[in-house]
Amino acid sequence: MLPFFPVHMDVANQAYVQVRAEERFRSGNDTTAAETELNPLVRYDLIWGHGQNHFVALYQPRLVYTHTFQVPTIDENVVNPETLNLENLRDPNRTPLSTLHGGGGGIEILRQRYRLSVYQFFAYGPVTTTSLLVQAPWTGDGPPPDPNPIIPSTIAVRLTLLFLQTQVQVPIRISRRVALTPSFVYNAFGGADSESRGVIALTSGPGAGLALEVAATRDDRLTTSLGAARIVTAFQDDREGATILRAEATQSWRHWYSKNLSTELIAGGTVGGDEITGFSLFSIASAGLLYDSYPLVRLEPGAPPMGAPPGHGQRLQVGLIAKATPWVDLFSGELEQRFVGTLATNYTVDRTTLRVQGSYARVVNTPRSVAQYQLVQAEGGVRYRIHPTFALDGGVRYGIQNIDNAIRVNDISQATVYAGLLWQPLPGRF
Repeated sequence: MLPFFPVHMDVANQAYVQVRAEERFRSGNDTTAAETELNPLVRYDLIWGHGQNHFVALYQPRLVYTHTFQVPTIDENVVNPETLNLENLRDPNRTPLSTLHGGGGGIEILRQRYRLSVYQFFAYGPVTTTSLLVQAPWTGDGPPPDPNPIIPSTIAVRLTLLFLQTQVQVPIRISRRVALTPSFVYNAFGGADSESRGVIALTSGPGAGLALEVAATRDDRLTTSLGAARIVTAFQDDREGATILRAEATQSWRHWYSKNLSTELIAGGTVGGDEITGFSLFSIASAGLLYDSYPLVRLEPGAPPMGAPPGHGQRLQVGLIAKATPWVDLFSGELEQRFVGTLATNYTVDRTTLRVQGSYARVVNTPRSVAQYQLVQAEGGVRYRIHPTFALDGGVRYGIQNIDNAIRVNDISQATVYAGLLWQPLPGRF
């Protein structure tokens, strides 16, 4: 679902433009490069039927100009030279400009008893490995996201990316306290061609789910979820991994201690695997905490998204989550058990926002797989709003990643210094 956007209900059409420019310098044992990125956003909203129908479309390309000072040294005892894009590694500055086209669209139809949400997202084009999965700062809306993997540059410093995601949800309000939501999703992410899949494999497949949400009390929300998915992984030279099948069931409990503090506990399990390595039982467990000195968003089951209540003065936001869930390794294409822990904090005083975030991820307790994966990330940054429509920000990101599987053996340490400018003019209404 697209982030909530406060479109005025008395306006039938609205257009919005945003431009972000960022300068990054990355250094580490993998690659050293300077990047200049321009990230414009164009968005159009149409509302009709007295605010009951909402269509949205957006286009958000990423234009990245990269100058590489150093490429990684290849150890042929560890990396098969036949898998390397050697020409790309020898002259990474031959095509310094990468344009990744991205965007999406969706429609929301709201009725008294149900809501239909259909969204489509896409991205396609060349992108550097150092800019592919830049961790977005936590905004305070929901738990902190999982840390993004660092894409190694030992195979190539850039690739052609393909990303597709289709989301369909139909929340049905059985009563004010109960909602049933069937859903469908299709995902595809990875290299768009054979050469690019040597850098990151292409994983794709459909999934479906059914969630029952119950407001047990004013301060307690219970959600029972069932889901299933089919995942296919395509590697370099048109090789395909075994088809992964998985089915899962979870039970969550969210409790609000006050208008500013809530916790959420999730427990469940997944049965997943393939015909070659067999099927295993993976556990699902999660514990999260969310604090906001401004009031938290609290919606009735099945209700459409809406903005948070207003607050006043200084603002402190804290998000903490620790969980163990299965994931499909982007590098090996295997279904593995992974532990993730993330702590994020935002503190806003007047026009200044300070951000600190730390994450840890590790593959654990997967007896059928020899793959090993570990990631540590930390970030500190500051944003200063010099004008209601202009903001400056900057900070430092640092990451350490260890990969050891049948396809890649790679240890990466990478530091990034960044500075950016964000322009957000007021929406145009017509």
